[in-house]
Amino acid sequence: MPETPGDVPATGDRRRNHELRERLDEIVLLSRKLSQDGPSMSRDELDATRTRIEWLAEEIWAAAVYGPLEERTRDEAPEPGEYATDEEG
Repeated sequence: MPETPGDVPATGDRRRNHELRERLDEIVLLSRKLSQDGPSMSRDELDATRTRIEWLAEEIWAAAVYGPLEERTRDEAPEPGEYATDEEG
């Protein structure tokens, strides 16, 4: 077990939260696509991309705060997509 967050685990794998890594990778790819193709995308494509990025942002926040989905307990976190913020209340 690593002593500090920066230490490499005995398995040699620094990525213990694979869900977080996958979501971050996807949001980076979407951001790159948007920056390259955004001006030529239709309004529907832009809306769909924005919706996906907003969903990914919620999932990234939850994965960072609560850990991977498979490790969360029912009492710790809401289901994906059900994250409330103070602004929504």
